[in-house]
Amino acid sequence: MPSFLITTSNPYSPKNSKTHELKNLHPVKRPLHILYILGLILSVASCGPEGNSFRIKGSFRDMEGGELYIYNLSDDYPRLDTLKIQEGKFLYRGLADEVVPFILVFPNGMEQVIFAGPGDDLRYEATANDLRNYVVNGSEENKLMNQFRQETYTFRPSRVAETARTYIKMHPDSPVAIYLFDRYYVQDEEVSDKELADLLTPLKKAFPHSHYLLDIDTKMKALQRIQVGKKLPDVTLTQKDKKTQKLWASERDYNLITFWATWMPNGFDYLWKLRKSNDAYKDAGRLRMVAISFDIERYRWEDAIRPDSTNHIEHYCDGLSFESKMAKTLGVDNLPSYILTDKEHKILEKGTDLEELAGTLKKYLDKSSKSEKEK
Repeated sequence: MPSFLITTSNPYSPKNSKTHELKNLHPVKRPLHILYILGLILSVASCGPEGNSFRIKGSFRDMEGGELYIYNLSDDYPRLDTLKIQEGKFLYRGLADEVVPFILVFPNGMEQVIFAGPGDDLRYEATANDLRNYVVNGSEENKLMNQFRQETYTFRPSRVAETARTYIKMHPDSPVAIYLFDRYYVQDEEVSDKELADLLTPLKKAFPHSHYLLDIDTKMKALQRIQVGKKLPDVTLTQKDKKTQKLWASERDYNLITFWATWMPNGFDYLWKLRKSNDAYKDAGRLRMVAISFDIERYRWEDAIRPDSTNHIEHYCDGLSFESKMAKTLGVDNLPSYILTDKEHKILEKGTDLEELAGTLKKYLDKSSKSEKEK
């Protein structure tokens, strides 16, 4: 059965194309230029990717249709493309100068990695009710990543990270090692600078000119800028009416900056808990709550925030998701997450656990309210 590709930059798909029939031409008597053109078309249609192009053919069991997002994890500001699944299949064509990870994003927020490089012709297979156990064939990098997933499928997170370290040391010349370093160590704030340096050194030696590794280096510097105790960088935020607002625009005693999306598995529950926390402190006028959405389809975000039209939560969304300059500057890699700062924008707390957020707000706002009464 045919497969289709729909991207945000190309609204046309093969199903919209038309085949024009050549009439009144006997096969033996067709002009040579017609035969040449037909031969060229058949040749192009049948051949695989060439140069720096690649192709991913995907198939799902027990899934007839749907939409996925895909983006190049190594780009500074990657473009998000939309994949249309029809009859359980999809086709994606892209460009890559080196083997880099592309990330599939599902409607429930689940992410999967596929390594693609120049000339690769890849085959992706998954079952709808067991998406974690997917397989990608067609290159050595994906074969190695399949092996890592199968080995760690039942492991606890700490053991997965330990296994990732082993793979990095055993395969420092594979792009998979760079991805595992990024996924399990760069994004973990508990990892020491010494451990990061020990793992990064052999990777830099093996990939002295890798754009992906350079991007990770940039990300590490961004994460250093948003550590607890440091001043949160100022960024530009986009409002519902497309007007912009600076993050530092307020002089409230405390600023809570949250990052979320409607497509998260618990997206609406997260928003409800934000409203509840905001209601508890909005009368005091000391807390500024900023909710930054990573939605690509702004209308979904607008529908979700409509109940807050009379509330005091500031909502922002530029529709660029993780590719936005704001996300890169603030080092946002995971959703949901939050940052609490003081009046001078110094970072007091960071986290991803909503249950801890209520306690964090109580710790600072209740304590400061008590101090004010004592005065």
